[in-house]
Amino acid sequence: MSAYSTYVILLIVLFVSPLFSENHWDDYIAEKNIGSTYHVFGDNVNLRESGNLNAKVIQKLKLGQTVKILSKMNQTLEQNSVKEYWYQVQTESGSDIGYVWGGFISDYSFPIKDALVLCKNLGVKTRKLELKIIRDSNLISQGSWEVGPMSNETWDNTIYDEKRFSPRPNALFAIKFLIFSEIEYGYSNEQLFTFDQNFKIQPQFSWNPGACDPPACSESWLIFPKDTLPEDKKIMRKSILGKENTIIELMHSFDIDEPNQHDYYQSEYLWNGQNFQKKEN
Repeated sequence: MSAYSTYVILLIVLFVSPLFSENHWDDYIAEKNIGSTYHVFGDNVNLRESGNLNAKVIQKLKLGQTVKILSKMNQTLEQNSVKEYWYQVQTESGSDIGYVWGGFISDYSFPIKDALVLCKNLGVKTRKLELKIIRDSNLISQGSWEVGPMSNETWDNTIYDEKRFSPRPNALFAIKFLIFSEIEYGYSNEQLFTFDQNFKIQPQFSWNPGACDPPACSESWLIFPKDTLPEDKKIMRKSILGKENTIIELMHSFDIDEPNQHDYYQSEYLWNGQNFQKKEN
């Protein structure tokens, strides 16, 4: 079987088979970590005396303002298909303690350039990731994209060197998160984005660093311009040299019961100044 065929079969198992089974994530509600600090995802968000919409408003919270999660309430609220818990929070000054619905609190954030990226998991019903780019509590740009049923258990980011591409984007970065599936609970997915000179977000492509539905498994690597992926004789991988203005994705599919079976499939994403256009080999 070719590397491409093996890879496609694994993708079918990842994305299609869950549609025909009872999804173990249907009742999942994204949660914040008690004791952690998060950024407010909305603007003029009500900080209330208790966890309900009729409670007295203590103050208004600004977009990007930080709050510390003190406790999670049992009460949930669903708005626009987003269902989350209410949380008791403390403002960054420490002067006020109140309650905020989790839908108004970001799930992950990181700085880039002179801006802050706020990430929001919109829930397993919506299956979307929403980003807001802010500077000094001012919204610069935003967008949302369907990525699949997300978990809040694993978040990470990578900021890549945009100077390797010409004409170079204002920024090149990726956000990694966990997508639920029937394969070993879930798998990591990384979505690449760029900023233009006005910090407008442009989604590029996503890739899966690895997944496994024994005995079939796969793993992938990205090779950037001027980089070299070294040879690995153990898994029969040849050395791959990076190409100018291109991101190479090398996918390795293998069978854990067949130690000598290793198949490879390569895709290339050529930068045209605005987007990475996919070319399959």
